[in-house]
Amino acid sequence: GCQQDWVIHGNSCYHVICTPTLKWNDARTMCQYLGGDLAIIRSQDENKFILELLNNQTRVQIEGAWLGLKRNTSASNAFNWIDNTPLAGHFSAWASGEPNDPLEECVLIYAASYNRGKWNDKRCILPVSEQKIAPVVLCQKRLMR
Repeated sequence: GCQQDWVIHGNSCYHVICTPTLKWNDARTMCQYLGGDLAIIRSQDENKFILELLNNQTRVQIEGAWLGLKRNTSASNAFNWIDNTPLAGHFSAWASGEPNDPLEECVLIYAASYNRGKWNDKRCILPVSEQKIAPVVLCQKRLMR
């Protein structure tokens, strides 16, 4: 099973750190410190589970949570998951008109009322002025089978 404070879904354990985090790299480091990494979403079912998990937190951020998805600027701006699998040809849940900015290399999932469960490309380092709405940290650990 999963450690305390982690929630099982499918073959993974998930954990939300409810700290608004301005830097994608900081979020990833927090997950790695806990033995996991930022969440990878492979299906509508997983996306729905993650949205429910985020909405069950005491604080639901407007900007939701960081995902383990990043724009590969060296390879035609395609998005890759942190395990190096390409997003192209697989499940995605982009918000209407997203992704829309080559300078926005990181990705978050919205959790509050606006575009709930949809993804948005975002700069990897947000300005301090966005601290109140910044994404939280969503970690995932594969279960050893």
